[in-house]
Amino acid sequence: MPALHESVKKLISHSIMSKNLIHWGILGCGGIANTFAADLRHSQCGRLAAVSSRSKRKANAFARKHNAPVAYGSYEELVRDADIDVVYVATPHPMHMEHSLLAIRAGKAVLCEKPAAMNARQLRRMIKAAEKNNVFLMEGMWSRFFPATVQLRKWLSEKRIGRVLALEADFGVNFKAGPKHRINNPALGGGALLDLGIYLVSFASMVYTKQPEIIVSAVHKGKTGVDDQTSMIFQYDHGATAMLSCSSRVEIKTEARIYGTKGMITAGPIFYRPQTLTLQLQDHKPKTVHFSHSGNGFQFEADHIAKCLQKKKPQSDLMPLQESLSTLTTMDKIRKQWKLKYSNE
Repeated sequence: MPALHESVKKLISHSIMSKNLIHWGILGCGGIANTFAADLRHSQCGRLAAVSSRSKRKANAFARKHNAPVAYGSYEELVRDADIDVVYVATPHPMHMEHSLLAIRAGKAVLCEKPAAMNARQLRRMIKAAEKNNVFLMEGMWSRFFPATVQLRKWLSEKRIGRVLALEADFGVNFKAGPKHRINNPALGGGALLDLGIYLVSFASMVYTKQPEIIVSAVHKGKTGVDDQTSMIFQYDHGATAMLSCSSRVEIKTEARIYGTKGMITAGPIFYRPQTLTLQLQDHKPKTVHFSHSGNGFQFEADHIAKCLQKKKPQSDLMPLQESLSTLTTMDKIRKQWKLKYSNE
């Protein structure tokens, strides 16, 4: 039998890969959607198939920028597209539930950018709808899927630093933004906690695999009434603690330090998309492991979802819905301490 021509081999290989590709539709064309679309180019099994905006002009511009074959001028058209396997909801926080439900009821798998909803009550509705329609749903906590984070979880599960008793992590960005900017605008779910602090609360949840028993917090509210700086102390059983702070008005080093009975782990230089892990055991020299990747790193999240869909899983085992719900419940408790409630929740 004659050997296959090289071009035929490539064609067959491409055909096999195409069958395994997950076709993404992006709902919303803002900044985070742009980053996600750019990172899909680095995905092993994801392809951008369509984009949508309430403005056809914006959708067309986004599609040209990211080589999307289809651009829709409405979200309804996107979720009706039979070629879409999963919808990435990338609209502002207050629209997450509405747009996720739109896609879920159309039978689409959904990745909803964090926070998955404005509060736990809204997320419960989304989970119930996903279960009813038998579709995949996950909160877009992309930090969970970085190779460094996977290694961190492995070290913690192996108890490399013994029993974890303390966590310190911070996240601050000086937005220098006006009152209409999303970070300060109550109508857009503004505030440092929902935008930045969720990384901290979710990271603590990952480290301790539970929510705190006691929450103490202090907050400063900006002129629009939303939080622009906060400090939080969580206490768990046996006195273990997490000390967390976030700000939208000052730059704060975004390193995380985890302390155990046998040593400590440092995740940095940015804990939510880490490139280095340093393991410092007692009476040992520190060991630093470096990680590198292309783009910003959203491709790891996309590839994880592709594997979940290929295995027909209803949800992720690395970012389960119950954990997202528990994290939002903790954030609800924090905002209740501040008497901060949004009109659109």
